[in-house]
Amino acid sequence: MMIRAAIRSDLGAILRLLREVGDPAGARSAHVRMSSAAVRAWTRMESDPDRTVLVAEDRGQIVGTLDLMIVANLTHDAQPWAAVDNLVVDPQRRGQGVGRALLEDAVDRATHSGCYKVEMLAHEGGAAPSGFCVRLGFGGSSDGYRRYL
Repeated sequence: MMIRAAIRSDLGAILRLLREVGDPAGARSAHVRMSSAAVRAWTRMESDPDRTVLVAEDRGQIVGTLDLMIVANLTHDAQPWAAVDNLVVDPQRRGQGVGRALLEDAVDRATHSGCYKVEMLAHEGGAAPSGFCVRLGFGGSSDGYRRYL
């Protein structure tokens, strides 16, 4: 298995995995519609030097993904911090170290970027249980609040 930065041709596979988070029933569909909005979002994301979408690839198949964002900061001597979002592993590959490998790569990239912390939120009721996060060195540190616009 190899962890690498995603490229444009990975977008269909990434969207298939991300449907696991937002629409588990729809994720089982073999066909993933690549909307023009998704292509526009991808174009913005790939041109952002502070954002990297990582993929786990095994034998030519994308089996996991996550989104890493490096955030400029004025506290902690202006050291940036990192946010990890959309960590998803193919259901057939869960429990096989894919998520761990993705997250370890993201932490390495954040360290090399001079980040003083990495934050990650698990999806409510999602497939990323707190035990997984704790085993990888993440601790619960605060309540999270969200307002959708």
